[in-house]
Amino acid sequence: MKSLGAPSIRRLAEALQATPLYQQYQQAFRKATGLSMMLRLPDTDEILAANERAEQNEFCQAMLGGGFNHEACTASRSSVKMRCGPDGGSGECFAHMSVSALPVMAGENLIAYLWTGQVFPPGARETGFASVEKMLRRAGAGTEEIERLRLLWETTPEVSTERYESIVTLLRVFARQLGDSAAAILLQAAPQEPDAIRRARLYVRDHLGDRITLEEVAQHAGLSQHHFSRLFRQATGLTLTDYINRSRIESARQMLLKADARVSEIAFEVGYQSLSQFNRSFLRITGRSPVVYRRQILRPEIVRRAS
Repeated sequence: MKSLGAPSIRRLAEALQATPLYQQYQQAFRKATGLSMMLRLPDTDEILAANERAEQNEFCQAMLGGGFNHEACTASRSSVKMRCGPDGGSGECFAHMSVSALPVMAGENLIAYLWTGQVFPPGARETGFASVEKMLRRAGAGTEEIERLRLLWETTPEVSTERYESIVTLLRVFARQLGDSAAAILLQAAPQEPDAIRRARLYVRDHLGDRITLEEVAQHAGLSQHHFSRLFRQATGLTLTDYINRSRIESARQMLLKADARVSEIAFEVGYQSLSQFNRSFLRITGRSPVVYRRQILRPEIVRRAS
């Protein structure tokens, strides 16, 4: 299964930000915690949305606006990302503030990092501004600018360790939801998509439970196999095999929400020839086994009864 390229990842991250799910959660998160929530691209660290750049901690906004953050802030973000496992990572930036990054995964593809933080952990403010001032002077900041940044630094709120861990847990759960949404978005048709690709998508949707071959889909689309494969990858960012597997797993995810549906029955209904094959594909595409996915959605006693 091939990884998505940078243009596809960017489009997918932008599509996630445009969903009501993301926008509503971001608003609720801000009201509940007082903190910002933002998506950064995995390789460039770019914050895609202008409104999210403006919602950062005021000290961080001033650093960005003054052009002083290039080396120190980038190094801090890189350090946090290096600690990121499947459940994310946290750390302190150069200004002694807590920051956290949670990976948003569409299967094996890292789509973005969900960031929050820029608050003082208990006692961090007492370490003083001296080391921050030293870095700013090296970056060329003048005395007036340093004083302005110091005042903003001092107004940064302090958050208890227990509360901050709870905040990160909320983001961890949401990052998983975003990953599921990203997997679904990958299967959606793009505006002005070629008719041949639209016909191919419909054919796959209507034959998920059957054995689907490239020859059949290309013929249904009215193209040669070679031409179809190239056009399909160009339009969707996926190979046909990857698209079929993702479509089957997306259908299975919906079926797993039914408490009385057995995992083995779902596997065969969406077109897999064996339960082990289904389990491997589900884990590869979602990052979780079907049972673990179901456990996160349904009550444990339902999982035991339906598995």
